[in-house]
Amino acid sequence: MSKNFGYLGAVALGAGALLGATALPASAADTGDTTATFTLAGGSLDVTVAADAALTDGAPGAASVSGSLGAVGVSDTRGSTAGWVVSAASTTFVGSTGSTSNGVSYDSGDATATTGIITAGTDGATDIAVGAPVADGTAASGNNTASFSPTLTVALPASALAGDYTGTVTTSVA
Repeated sequence: MSKNFGYLGAVALGAGALLGATALPASAADTGDTTATFTLAGGSLDVTVAADAALTDGAPGAASVSGSLGAVGVSDTRGSTAGWVVSAASTTFVGSTGSTSNGVSYDSGDATATTGIITAGTDGATDIAVGAPVADGTAASGNNTASFSPTLTVALPASALAGDYTGTVTTSVA
């Protein structure tokens, strides 16, 4: 029996040596984090307006004339929460006979369309003889657009003479 035990012991020792020489799986390495970054470039804040607008012709003795200035669009691709303010200023309207207007009012009306996250508001009829805010965009988040269809009203004095009148309305956004 001791021979068998010796033989079995030798086999067991050989198997143990074989096991010791066999590579065991390595334990898992610690985990590592990689911080990835990127920059999202902001765009611009722009306003678009019609090149020209023909107001409704006035009747003899009219106190004012009015009409649409066409579409006014605001495009904000700054990707921010800043919001914006549309302002307008007008020159005096001068007639072909030298007669002049005595006041210009701008009413942006409600926004006709918006995209993105923006609350577009209006300031109602506003005297723009020296320039004034006429619409705004608040509660902005990211890129957005808004469109308006403003009405311009030009007041005429009782002494206004017949003829063609011309003035310039400058619209800006900040």
